[in-house]
Parts: sequence; structure tokens; C-alpha cells
Amino acid sequence: MSERVLVVDDEPSLQVTLADTLKDEGLRVAVAGTVGEALSELESFQPKLVLCDLKLPDGNGIEVLKRVRGEFSDMPFVILTAHGTVATAVEAMKAGADEFLTKPFEEAQLLAVVRRYLEVIRLRRRVAELEGETQSPLGLAPRFVEAVELSRNAAGTDTNVLILGETGTGKEVIARFIHRCSPRRNKSFVAVNCAALPETLLEAELFGHEKGAFTGAIKQRRGRFEEAGGGTVFLDEVAEMAPSSQAKLLRVLQEGSFERLGSNTTIRVDVRIIAATRRDLQQEVAEGRFRDDLYYRIRVIPIDLPALRDRSEDIPLLASFFAKKYGEKLGVDLTFASNTLHCLSNHPFPGNVRELENLVHRIVALSSTDVIEPHHLPDEYASQCRPRIPIAGSVFSGTLSEMAQMFERRVLEEVLERQKGHRGRMAEALGISRKSLWQKLKSYGLGSAGE
Repeated sequence: MSERVLVVDDEPSLQVTLADTLKDEGLRVAVAGTVGEALSELESFQPKLVLCDLKLPDGNGIEVLKRVRGEFSDMPFVILTAHGTVATAVEAMKAGADEFLTKPFEEAQLLAVVRRYLEVIRLRRRVAELEGETQSPLGLAPRFVEAVELSRNAAGTDTNVLILGETGTGKEVIARFIHRCSPRRNKSFVAVNCAALPETLLEAELFGHEKGAFTGAIKQRRGRFEEAGGGTVFLDEVAEMAPSSQAKLLRVLQEGSFERLGSNTTIRVDVRIIAATRRDLQQEVAEGRFRDDLYYRIRVIPIDLPALRDRSEDIPLLASFFAKKYGEKLGVDLTFASNTLHCLSNHPFPGNVRELENLVHRIVALSSTDVIEPHHLPDEYASQCRPRIPIAGSVFSGTLSEMAQMFERRVLEEVLERQKGHRGRMAEALGISRKSLWQKLKSYGLGSAGE
């Protein structure tokens, strides 16, 4: 177990006793002695279970409980108090406490309560994973469907997987999908971005460290491999690993063991590795920046994700999905006009799915309309809605003014046909006012002047 438990009590001796007891159970523990400290630990430590004294120097446990119920509604909350009256018990239960333990209590009694609620946590997580198990990553493009199917097949094995693709193509989404469909689904999924930390900190993050192992290591810490015991470790941007980290990772893959920084004690661990990179690892190996033995270890099943520009038929589906996702969060019911989806499909999206998601999030957050038309898009996306009139092979003659008029008439005829005579969409596509459009159509004798 590596669940996080917050202990809130103003008695230092009880803090130490409870922390030691829970750590012996393999739990991560944080302690607080006041309401203020407890509220701070809720944000930074993000516990899964709270054990809280009812009487604190700056308030009472009910204040902490109310914050928990307001922000973390499902988090188990156990009240600890030496004042086990009916009145305080009723008040705590009405506020949403799950359990009420009266001091002094036996260690076995406390552990029985803790184990029961940790089992509840695991069952909730399991239900959530099972509910999402059949939900595949979104996409209908053949190359993407092929990648998802390969991921589903890989999930049934315990083989290492290497996910390749540009930034923003959804490598972590696929990694989580593999874990969710695998026999390890009821264990932890731990993600580490290898590009986000310098070498020493990355090794400490992965393998843990002993107190005093390096400057700032003020206490012992378990690494992410230990936390993921029995589960899956996702190593994003694995190509950014330093040579020493690559060597230690190779040992984990070969022997299933490692040592924490500053320790000679060997720790054995059972995890599945899913790695990902945006780089060409074969080239990295050829140029000596990535170990070839590690490359072949992690690349047992390679999965290549296409860029969004290579699956543009999925853009309308994804845009509508993100609109619903963020619309539900913000209380907005928003849809995209068909011509808006059409012009989004023409955008190259160098940032891939992540760029599209951020764009839709921005639109939903700032929109004052229920239907997103092309002119609601930021300029760099709206430009894809402008008409592109092929003129290759066209023959124009006469003065520059006469040729310009001939070209303008041809553009108007093309847009008139594309928009089926709809004046509003024509003006929008051409980037001119309806009045200007009406005047130009009239001057060229195209269509009627009215709507």
C-alpha cells in the first residue's frame, strides 16, 4: 500500500505514535497540529484518508471536515476525540464524518478502521476503472484505430511498450488505456516526465532516496517504482534520460531491482514499463545518446501514433467531444457549426490533439453564444475558413483593373456556389460586410440583392 493519510492532532506524542503505526503499514503519512496546517496539507499532500482530532488550538475538526466535504466529497474522514459524547458524535456525523473513534483507542482498533476505508478507496478506484474500461481513445482514422487496437492487444500481455509520436498526440492517453485494460488495472498507474527533472532529481523521483543522500534530502523517500508496485510506470520522454539513469532503468527491466540513492539495500519491485518519446530513438542510439540494450528492452511492442494533421477526419469528433467535456464543467451547452468544423479540419495543428483541446477549452470559456461560427475562432484558425480559389491555368487579358475585376467576379461566383447563396456565410468567408457583398453582387449581376 502507498496511500496517503493525513493525521491532524495537536498532541506531539500522538502524532508520532500514529505516524509510526501507519508507516509500518506501508502508508505515506503527513501530520498537522492545527486547522490551518491541516488545510494547507490538504492542498499540498492531497491525502486519500484523514484522521482528525475534534479539538484543535485554532478551531475544531469540523472545520477541516467541512473543507474536505466541499472539495473532496468522497474522501474518508475519521474523527478522533477524547470527548466521546453523543452531542459531538452527532455533530460530526451530520457534517459528514465517516467514523468516530474515542481516545484512548487500541492500535488494532485504529488499523481496522484505516484498512476498511483504504479498501473502500480501492473499490471506488476499481469501479471507476471498470466503468471506463470499454471507452477507447477517440478516433476513426484508420491509422489511429490500428494504434488503439494494437494497444488493446498489448494490454493483455505484460510486455514493455514504447509509444512513439509527436508532442500532443495522446501518448499518455494510450498508456493509461493500456493500463486500464491490463491485468494490472487495479494497481497504481504512475506517470513520470523524464524531461521535467534534472538527472539527480529524476533518479530520486524514480528510485527514492535515503535521508542525507544529497543536499535537501531531509528524510527518506520512496520512489515512483516502489509506489507503483504491482502496477504500471509510464516514462514520458524517456529519450531525455541521462546515461546513469538509463543504466539504472535497464537494471530494473532486467532484474526487477534497484537501490535508493544513498543506500546499499536492494529493493525488488514488480512493475510494467510503458515508455514514450517524441524523438527518433533509433537515431538517438546511432548517435550514442541512448543505450541500444535499453532501446531493445523497452521497444518490445512499438506503437506509433499519427499526428493530428494525418487524421484530420477525427478533428470534428474530437472538437465536439472537448466542447461537451468543458461545457459540462462550465455549465455551457455549446456546439460547432458545420462550416466551423470544416475549417478546423483544414488547420495543421502543429500541437496536435493537445492544441485542439486547449483551443476548444478557450472557446468554451470565453464564448457568449451557443453555436460557434468561424468568426468566433482566433484569427490563426479562422484564416483556414477563407476561400481558396484555384486560378492555375486561368487566362486573363486586358488592363490590370480589368483583370482584377474578372478575378473578383470569379471568386464571387465560386463562393456563391459553395455557400449555396447564403449571404451571411458568404460575407463571413470573404471577410467583408454584408453591405459590401450586396454591392459587389449587384455590380456583377450575380444572384439577387436580397437574402
